Amino acid sequence: MACTRPPTAPRNVISNINETSVILDWSWPLDTGGRKDVTFNIVCKKCGGTAKLCEPCSVNVRFIPRQIGLTNTTVTVVDLLAHTNYTFEIDAVNGVSDLSTLTRQFAAVSITTNQAVRSFS
Repeated sequence: MACTRPPTAPRNVISNINETSVILDWSWPLDTGGRKDVTFNIVCKKCGGTAKLCEPCSVNVRFIPRQIGLTNTTVTVVDLLAHTNYTFEIDAVNGVSDLSTLTRQFAAVSITTNQAVRSFS
């Protein structure tokens, strides 16, 4: 069937880091699965140094405007830890993604946050 496939992965992910926040921007998938109900979900992972072990980000990390169901191709992630490695996976999904047996397709970007802002008193 023509309109029963999930979208391909988002493309051209750009990250713009500002100390302990990052703006992620990406391009629409090449193939939307023949559907117009495409949204984006962000998976955030905090990763260790050499071991490459990753765990889900802290619940303190905030996504503006939100983490799930984004309709635009930009999200700001704030309250990250300083000097920490993060990986963000950006999923494009549509109304049939949960029904698909195909492997999840996503675009990923890894960043390292900078030092937190110092306050001068």
